[in-house]
This record gives sequence, structure tokens and C-alpha cells, in this order.
Amino acid sequence: MVKFKALISYIISRCKNKKNVGKTVICKLVYFSDFNHYEIYEKPITNETYIKFDKGPLSKHFLDSINITI
Repeated sequence: MVKFKALISYIISRCKNKKNVGKTVICKLVYFSDFNHYEIYEKPITNETYIKFDKGPLSKHFLDSINITI
């Protein structure tokens, strides 16, 4: 969970001045970061479980980590 929150914080810090970056974009960037790392190094960054969602994969703990609900 520590690495997961650190990844979210890093992505938010890099995207804070960008327009149209909301929770959906951040969620997708978390997924793609984890997935790409797994493809290259054969291990994920966060060890998170991802769930199929209408707008793309959603981390099981994403909403809890950013303190929002759907």
C-alpha cells in the first residue's frame, strides 16, 4: 500500500499543472505504470489487484487511497 500511495502521489505531482487530469486519468496512469513495469521487469510496482471497470481497469484500493467514492 505504501508503494501504491507513493505512485499516486508521484503521478499527481507530475500532472498537477495539466488540464483535464482527473481521477480517471490518474487511475489509468497508475494501471499503465504498473503494467509497463511488469512487462519490463516481470514484477509490478504496487502488487495491486485491478478490477474491470466501465472506464478501464481500476485498482482495488484506488478510491480509498484518494478518499473519494463513486
